[in-house]
Amino acid sequence: MKNNSERKPFAVSFLAKSGTGKTTLIEKLIRIFAEKNYRVSSIKHTDHKFEADIKGKDSWRHKHAGAFSTMLLSDDSMAFFSDIKKNENINMIDNLINKFFNDADILIVEGFRDITIPKVELFRKELNPELRLKYTDDANCILVCGDVAINNLKIPQIDINQPDKIAIFLEKFIKNKKEKQ
Repeated sequence: MKNNSERKPFAVSFLAKSGTGKTTLIEKLIRIFAEKNYRVSSIKHTDHKFEADIKGKDSWRHKHAGAFSTMLLSDDSMAFFSDIKKNENINMIDNLINKFFNDADILIVEGFRDITIPKVELFRKELNPELRLKYTDDANCILVCGDVAINNLKIPQIDINQPDKIAIFLEKFIKNKKEKQ
């Protein structure tokens, strides 16, 4: 866990085709890390347009009246709504981490293939019969997790169905990274 002098969480992105099990694995990893008393946050990227605010509610009305951003705040949670330009989310990820996630120990990111944080590529043979991986040549790809082993990979592999081992790998990676700083 992070001491007070550190401001940024360890961020790692999980990348895979839809249906591979990214969300299921991430859910298990969040649970594992939370049970070890890590403060875990997550960001989910979507290619689909969405509106999370409720039409007609006050925060929605503020936004649609012309507010650049709005925040909905209660005694136990908050939601922040802001418009962004296409692809601006990639450029502003560091700002988002600093603004909203600096109290986290670990930030798990689903998607965002173009950002420069450690990446884990996931695959399932039924969705990728040729076992062609997209991100293993990326210098930020630290781990491959699939349901079959791939020969001659230059980075570590762990079975996608073993989230405990994946969590241990990530903990060791975090520790090694902190020791080098």
